Amino acid sequence: MNSLKEKSEILAHQRNFLNFIQSLEHINENVLLTPICDGKWSVIEIIGHFYPWDEFVLQNRLPYLLTNSSFPPSPNADDLNLRSAHLARNEPIQHTFEKCIRIRTELVETLNELPEEIWLAELNINQSTLSLYTYLKGLMEHDIHHMKQIQTFL
Repeated sequence: MNSLKEKSEILAHQRNFLNFIQSLEHINENVLLTPICDGKWSVIEIIGHFYPWDEFVLQNRLPYLLTNSSFPPSPNADDLNLRSAHLARNEPIQHTFEKCIRIRTELVETLNELPEEIWLAELNINQSTLSLYTYLKGLMEHDIHHMKQIQTFL
């Protein structure tokens, strides 16, 4: 089965995401540090939370695709998100941007190198059975959700 279409869709989104993040680098620091609404993160906290998830995918999902090894368990999402938001609030803004862009670029390069035949192959991650494409499409939808939040705020 040829999964070039699925691979192309995911890679196009990833490149669009990188362009979007890079377009935010010129925004005033005070705006980036302002919560997008009451009880929500700021733009920089949203950007900061992408890094640990991209790193998790790179280290704990993609290397296992071509092996018969079990996937490592997922981290606690709330804990990881709280830690990453705290870090983004307290480190230099440019550092948060650089980390996000660097890790997402690495993710795009790694995804681009994956053979097409594994994009639709069945994976067992925790209690779920899904394809790499379905897994990455879920992450893409998460990215889009946050991109829309940021666009609405700005």
